[in-house]
Amino acid sequence: MGIPEMTTNATELMVDKLDKQFPAVLEQSLTEIYIFDAQTLRFKHVSMGAQRNLGYHREAFFMMKALDIMPEFDEVSFRACAKPLINDEQEVLTFETMHLRADGTVYPVEIHLQLFVQPDPGEFLTIVLDITARRRSEVALQQSEARFRAMINTIPQLTWVAETNGSRSWYNQRWFDYTGTTPEDMLGWGWQKVHDPELLPKVLRKWADATAAGQAFDMEFPLRGADGNFRIFLTRAEPLRDAEGHIVQWFGSNTDVNEQRLEEKARRETEKRLQVVMENMSEGLIVSDSARQLLYWNPAALKMHDIRNPEEVRLGLHDFMQIYELATIEGFVLPFDEWPFNRILRGEHLHDVELRIRRMDRDWERIFNYSGAVSQYDESNGLAFLTIRDITDRKQADEALRDAKMNLESKVDQRTAQLLAKSKELENFCYSVSHDLRAPLRGIDGYSRLLLECYHEQLDEEGRSFLRNVRTATKNMTQLIEDLLAYSKLERRKLSATIVELSSFVFDLLDQCRDTTENVRFSVNVDECHITADSDGLAIALRNLIDNAVKFSRYAPVPAVEILAREMGEHCVISVRDNGIGFDMRFYDKIFKIFQRLHRAEEYPGTGIGLAMVHKAMERMGGQVWAESKVGDGAVFFLQLPLAKPILSVNSTSIHGSARI
Repeated sequence: MGIPEMTTNATELMVDKLDKQFPAVLEQSLTEIYIFDAQTLRFKHVSMGAQRNLGYHREAFFMMKALDIMPEFDEVSFRACAKPLINDEQEVLTFETMHLRADGTVYPVEIHLQLFVQPDPGEFLTIVLDITARRRSEVALQQSEARFRAMINTIPQLTWVAETNGSRSWYNQRWFDYTGTTPEDMLGWGWQKVHDPELLPKVLRKWADATAAGQAFDMEFPLRGADGNFRIFLTRAEPLRDAEGHIVQWFGSNTDVNEQRLEEKARRETEKRLQVVMENMSEGLIVSDSARQLLYWNPAALKMHDIRNPEEVRLGLHDFMQIYELATIEGFVLPFDEWPFNRILRGEHLHDVELRIRRMDRDWERIFNYSGAVSQYDESNGLAFLTIRDITDRKQADEALRDAKMNLESKVDQRTAQLLAKSKELENFCYSVSHDLRAPLRGIDGYSRLLLECYHEQLDEEGRSFLRNVRTATKNMTQLIEDLLAYSKLERRKLSATIVELSSFVFDLLDQCRDTTENVRFSVNVDECHITADSDGLAIALRNLIDNAVKFSRYAPVPAVEILAREMGEHCVISVRDNGIGFDMRFYDKIFKIFQRLHRAEEYPGTGIGLAMVHKAMERMGGQVWAESKVGDGAVFFLQLPLAKPILSVNSTSIHGSARI
């Protein structure tokens, strides 16, 4: 029992010692301790720490009130602040204010105020902490946060801070600028509003997986902008940990990669389309690198080279040389350095190089057309592209065509010789017609005329009529022979293209026809045109048209023929118009054919060759002829010939006047 009693006494002695030492410890503390009267607010006790901090002597404090060192308070505001203590609502009142030193400077303090009502009227115990260092730390922290926010608002990314439960507590300004939202809209789980509803469940699952594992979150998804359109963002979030390594928040960023992804998508689509084109193009395509490694063959190139084993295409160009041989079209074998790929890699641009290619391991040979060049994909690297067309069939067809052409030329020469012989025979025939046939006709015509003259009285009227019919038929036959000879000569005669001054040419031609056109009124209005024509052929065409116009208008009350000529672009158009009986345009296709007539010979004599000669003459001169007509309203025929050279058109009336014959 002795030992416990000794222990108790020692403890009591230690506690008594501490009670005596504790006021001394507090007195030496840096903490400011004050006791002042609750009624007068005058100091009753001031610790040494308070004296050092404020710079007042102990005696000076006892002449002062607590309000003298608290410039932010007067008595009313102080008592209002201490009211919770006075009303016994709080035991300790803590607040921050400023203390005024003896030298006039102030510093921030944190005050812990207690009211002891005994002894009456009571005392305030004040324990004051100098919080200057804490305030400086707070200001530094605020400045650091301000700098951080300024930096975060400057970067192009959208940034945010999320709590551990996934709700978000902060966004930078760029988030609001892009989304068009407000902090109130985005508070908590509001960030889900700008996500694609179809993709949001996937985003939430991946976010939950990242937060559960405490690992970084990394994902691409679209966010809706203020304009209502979605753009693709690369989103990353890293966990923020405390000193113990526990996750307290997440810091995330959204980087706009929309243009980059669209470009990548477009590039993939382009590559896909290009691949489809290359796979389906009829031309062969082979790609080689600068080391002459054959990198790519399209299906057409494989088929062209009769490659059945895919391993063959993985060879280099030197290995390829062991399988194939290239030669010129003439058959001269090409050295390896002159192969198309080697020429391309030396910087040549090949275009339509035709070569023979032969496989040395079997009986196979083709003719290819090669084109190609090097395409650079950066400053120092490029690929050689070689396009190939199989022209074997075309070359064989060309050979066959050359053989056929030679045979054709031989046949043409033979046919030309035959035609020349036939032409000679035709000339002999025409000579015979001219001399041998016309001589008997002259005899028939002469003897029938003698019979009518010498035996007129011995013959009755019927006999005389028979003889007159014989003479008429003979005359018609003679005219037909003359016209046929003229048509034949027109076909064979040599053209002589000269420059013809049309106005004088027409008037000269009318002078030659004056005897046959006495009762016809002519109107001529011809520009001063210079045309390129065969003068004899033009005379034949115009003379036949004038004769026809006169013939078919002879029953008109006043037969009239109008001749006009006008420049039209690079041509001159001549027209011959009459006021005769005209013709039905339904039969237009017949009028320029030989022996075709639209009227009876008894009414309008003729052989049916005149307009055919007009058509033939214009055809040989490279001109055109056409007609327009209406039954009972005359007809107009047109001739078109090229102008010799541009000449200012002058109306013929200024030189010749309007001629009437």
